[in-house]
Amino acid sequence: MMNNDLMDVYDRLNSKGLSSAISAMEIYLSKYPNQALSDRLYAIQADFQRMADYWKQGYKDPQLPTLYTQLLHRLYVIYVDAQINHAVGQSTFLSAVYMRLRMTARNWSVQTLREALESYVSDMAMMELEPSHVRDKHEKELHRQHHQLMSEWFDNLWLSSIWTDGQASAIEEILLSPTIESYDQQLLASAITIAVINHFDMAKFRLLLHVYQQATDENIRQRALVGWVMALCSETATCLYGEEMEELKNLLADKAVCLELMQLQQQIIYCVNAEKDHQTIQKEIIPDLLKNGNYKITRNGIEEVEEDSLNDILHPDEEERRMEQMEESFQRMQDMQKQGSDIYFGGFSQMKRFSFFQDMSNWFVPFYEDHPGIAEVTERFKNNQFLSSIFNVAPFCNSDKYSFVLAFSQVVDRIPKDMLQMFERGEASFGEVAQEVLSSTAYIRRLYLQDLYRFYKIFSHRSEFRSPFEHMDEIFFANPIFRDTPLETCFNDVAAFLIKQHRWNEAVKVLDNCGKAHRDFRFYMMAGYLSMRSGCSFVNMFDEAVSLYEKALALEPEDEKAHLGHARALFVFGNYKEALNEYNYLLKVQPDKKSYLLNRAVCLSKLSRHEEALKDLYRLNYESPDDMNVNRVMAWVLTCNDKYEQADKIYSQLVADHAQPEDLLNYGYCLWLSGKNGEAVGCFQRYLKETEKDALSMINGERPLLEEKGITEAEMQTMLYML
Repeated sequence: MMNNDLMDVYDRLNSKGLSSAISAMEIYLSKYPNQALSDRLYAIQADFQRMADYWKQGYKDPQLPTLYTQLLHRLYVIYVDAQINHAVGQSTFLSAVYMRLRMTARNWSVQTLREALESYVSDMAMMELEPSHVRDKHEKELHRQHHQLMSEWFDNLWLSSIWTDGQASAIEEILLSPTIESYDQQLLASAITIAVINHFDMAKFRLLLHVYQQATDENIRQRALVGWVMALCSETATCLYGEEMEELKNLLADKAVCLELMQLQQQIIYCVNAEKDHQTIQKEIIPDLLKNGNYKITRNGIEEVEEDSLNDILHPDEEERRMEQMEESFQRMQDMQKQGSDIYFGGFSQMKRFSFFQDMSNWFVPFYEDHPGIAEVTERFKNNQFLSSIFNVAPFCNSDKYSFVLAFSQVVDRIPKDMLQMFERGEASFGEVAQEVLSSTAYIRRLYLQDLYRFYKIFSHRSEFRSPFEHMDEIFFANPIFRDTPLETCFNDVAAFLIKQHRWNEAVKVLDNCGKAHRDFRFYMMAGYLSMRSGCSFVNMFDEAVSLYEKALALEPEDEKAHLGHARALFVFGNYKEALNEYNYLLKVQPDKKSYLLNRAVCLSKLSRHEEALKDLYRLNYESPDDMNVNRVMAWVLTCNDKYEQADKIYSQLVADHAQPEDLLNYGYCLWLSGKNGEAVGCFQRYLKETEKDALSMINGERPLLEEKGITEAEMQTMLYML
């Protein structure tokens, strides 16, 4: 958790208040003295004072805004150093990593790193010239030493502070070099991503942006893309460095980049839906598979249920029906996966307790069979076709592949011999992914996102890191940096996707970020729909739903859905007369549409034109006598029209057969208005118990009707007393 004094510094920096940020940092350093930081802070104060003195004397310095921004950036570096020092001092995990790095005899210069990485590639190539019995031993030792190097550099990078442009350029060259192993470059990109998510760093951000633009290896390129996008979740990126984002905005002129960003936004949402999808699989799909496959879950695991031969005679089609339902369940799970759902998260999240995952780098290192943490297992089962398919074509992210190998090694001795032979022959599989899919950018990016999500969700020390998957940080399309850029052409598609996912508030934020130039018909339709949902509120738009739909109609005057949305909005805001006009218009378009007739009847009733409403309702009831919605509306209109006996008959049936809370509420009013006060109390009590609503709010909701029907204040208070 961030120190409150440092949080104050952070907030003041992001509001560009240099003087107040300096004062806040002085307060922090008075409580947590650090001479080096104090000296740097004093230098900033002196430069700021000098700049202020020149300004006071009336000098017009055109460089003043630039100098002021530079001072803010220098203070931000001090803030990040203080934050890292404070976090290391407060966390046993961070302090252990920090001390381990300081105690190594390693040279931490970037040039030394590059030489080591290039040497590894050449050493591996030379290994081919050695005899096999010597090569195997040397290879294992080389892999072990290299893994140790990469693990330490990974920790060094993610724990690093703000970089200079020179440092970033040197690392950038390593990530783009053709003489360095791709797996190493990918791991370093992930370390930089974690660092820049924790503390925004313009140098690291630019590095990832450049790698995304220039890398020829798609695995490295996609990690860089995810990295610079997630870096933008920091408020600092927008507030303190927003003016330096011209390079990013130029990049967005490329339509292919915008399309890739839209796909990334959707994939991130599928990631954060992982736990919900797991619940769907556990509660709906798996029980169906077990039931229709004649299995049951017991304390000893999954057991097969013996077939009943008599059942085959009595129900000869039962087996075929069960098979169809099993296929439907499998298909449902496959469809979820094709859409992008992380269907394996729930299962593999239980396999991350191995000591292997105590090393942070192992959450991000691409899967390779010679990894020292699994080499012994893969060597033992190198001819196992089942494991080979897991390694090469199974739809698992890298950390899940490592999990599977480690778990397999622990249970292999308990697997029946015939089943193990089946595995070895490759007769069992989790399902394979076509080669063209494996190499696609979307697939590569999806698996990397799953690795990231697992780390931020499951890693034992995840609380030490800022997660890009929480607090709406994952909705990067809502970032003000993207406002008034070519990316706005994708805003509607992303908002529509979020609405389909029932992420109403996230959709609001995306639309709220859209500039006026891109507010088209589709925009106003979605904005109108969202503005009518409870809990959804716009910041940059002050129009209510009625006005939003009117703007949509101004663009498409004859659109039926726009008229329907307008009608609903008018009704919700109590403008029943205009709503009636809209439903009359809609009934000219579709004269027999039941929902339009029902809604017109309700509008007529609200306007006390009950007899006209009943004409439509009698017609609908004649055509669909068993339609409960028609019966509900009719019962309420009859109640409003003082025809309590007729309404009572309908409500009695509704409550007996298809009771919904609103039926109990409306029946209570019908009984009350007809003088059956005791029965009304019973209905209201049931309604309040089922909905847990407040009795006073319930009464006030229909107070105008009650007063119109002659119910006095005393009677209302008596009813409240009885409830």
